[in-house]
Amino acid sequence: MLEEREPPRGPDPRQGQDARGGQNQVNIRSGGSTTISGGSVVAGRDVTIIQKARQWAFANPLLAGGLAVVVLSGSIWTGVSLGSDPAVDVSVVEEPGLPGALHTVEQTRLAERLGDAASWCHLVQPGDSACETTMNSAFAAKSQSYRDRVEEVGLGEPEKIDSGAQVALSWQGSSQGTARLVQTGGRWQLNTSDYGLLKLCGAGLFLSLVDAKSQELKCGMFQLPTS
Repeated sequence: MLEEREPPRGPDPRQGQDARGGQNQVNIRSGGSTTISGGSVVAGRDVTIIQKARQWAFANPLLAGGLAVVVLSGSIWTGVSLGSDPAVDVSVVEEPGLPGALHTVEQTRLAERLGDAASWCHLVQPGDSACETTMNSAFAAKSQSYRDRVEEVGLGEPEKIDSGAQVALSWQGSSQGTARLVQTGGRWQLNTSDYGLLKLCGAGLFLSLVDAKSQELKCGMFQLPTS
């Protein structure tokens, strides 16, 4: 009785395919690349580096943890430092009504803190071609920590007056006069006479108050308008 033999089997067509019907390729070369799972490539050298990094981290857990904290702290500090000083928004001069007046004064304070003479002049008196040169010198004469003190000057709610609007200024709750603004050509800017006084003394609107509180006035005692 002859024993029936099964015919030789060919390669299983399912081998070399993944669940999606794609080809799985394994191609390992020393120091080269490893191709896996549908054409994804992982560099052999990269795998070695990752493995060594993991081994080092396990062998030095305290150092690895400290390094992670330093990297994370640096990322957070960078994010804060980049976002803490926004650029001066000079477009606020075109905002209508009292909100536009208030925002103009707010951005003027920011320009003084940043020492941004070009933006300050655009906000306060754009028609004076000599303004930027004067204010560059005024801001450069003050340290950053000194200019930061303009944030101590408080702002009241804007009020409508015959010539335009005014915003009350205060220092530790005590009234320090007002910033008077007028509308010219559809935009807000500082009253011309008030600007002339600031230019004469080479002082910013807010820095003049800081100067007064620090006994550093260059033009003698003067008061901002009270009405």
